[in-house]
Amino acid sequence: MIGAKLGAGREADVHAWGDYAVVKLYRPGFGGHRAEAAALATLDGHGVAPKLIDVVDHDGRTGLVLERLGGQDMLTLLQRQPWRVLGLARALATAHLAMHAVRVPTGLPDLREVLAARIGDAGLPAPLRDFVVRVLDGLPDGDHVCHGDYHPGNVLVAADRVSVIDWVGTTRGVPEADHARTLLLLRRADPLPGTPVLSRALMAVGRSVFAHGYTRAYTGGSPGPLRQVDSWLIVHTAARLSEGIDIERPTLIDLLDRAGQRGGGQTRGGR
Repeated sequence: MIGAKLGAGREADVHAWGDYAVVKLYRPGFGGHRAEAAALATLDGHGVAPKLIDVVDHDGRTGLVLERLGGQDMLTLLQRQPWRVLGLARALATAHLAMHAVRVPTGLPDLREVLAARIGDAGLPAPLRDFVVRVLDGLPDGDHVCHGDYHPGNVLVAADRVSVIDWVGTTRGVPEADHARTLLLLRRADPLPGTPVLSRALMAVGRSVFAHGYTRAYTGGSPGPLRQVDSWLIVHTAARLSEGIDIERPTLIDLLDRAGQRGGGQTRGGR
């Protein structure tokens, strides 16, 4: 049943699987299928993710057979139809709120434990690491679905549906934590290497408008006040460093330095 390759990522390849499904084939040594399968089973019927049809083995590789979705990813739409920026920002927030309404007491990794491990791998100077760990220690556990990498590139938009893909980093935690991760990506994730200076300038303006629209819609649609978002931003900024994106490192370290100084700590991390 396996068909043409439709896409590829760090952990998996995606192939057609018959006429109405795809199979996401994980490479040997990657175990993201466990969290993704658990997340999709939890979200079944909530309308924010593709339906998990089956778990298969193909040539020694684990595959998730998923509902085949239509539409384009939101990042492509923003590039091709920039006049839709505010409407798409609201759609991003609406789908995020729908995801965060789902509770999952067991079966997914704990977000705080995942973040603690990533902070340990971030290569932070000791004063900065100690500051971030203190912030994390003061943040709560939760039992809501948290995507972990929620941004326009992982959202498919069709005429009648918005669907979220790539659930390999799903955890359970508080909605504010996942919201903060998205804010960090929208505001700080660096464009691909080689992006022209003019394009970078235009992207900076557009992403600011988009991030503001998403934040306003998410805050306005939240069932209650958002708590400790700034603290979650500090933690996610540190955890982001574990991803090894060298061009972002000076900016992220500077953000942590300034946050530590506002908190009264001695945290200078250098460059």
